[in-house]
Amino acid sequence: MGFISGVIAGVAVSAGAAAWYLSRSGERFRDQYRLERRLGEIGDQLEERSREIQATVNAQLAEVRSKANGPEIELDASQASAAEAAAADAAAALAAEIDAGESPTRRTRTADGDHAG
Repeated sequence: MGFISGVIAGVAVSAGAAAWYLSRSGERFRDQYRLERRLGEIGDQLEERSREIQATVNAQLAEVRSKANGPEIELDASQASAAEAAAADAAAALAAEIDAGESPTRRTRTADGDHAG
């Protein structure tokens, strides 16, 4: 009778260990999915901001061109470089804004104990 009870206890312990392992691997999968979803949201925000910046730059260039009233005035190159500099500054400000928030990459790596990267 001791052998049978040992087999039953072994099966019960292995089933419990398997259930625990599956719950842990599922948790890691959910964390990774949340991270990927958050990164996707950040990418969407960057894309939206870049579109806004591009629209602003295009509007400024159109305004300068309309004020110039023709290609004979040589302001286009300097105005274009100024608009590009403004767009670069706006992109840097956006990147700083995102960096100031909580980084989902750091949070996940710290939660898993992986400090490499």
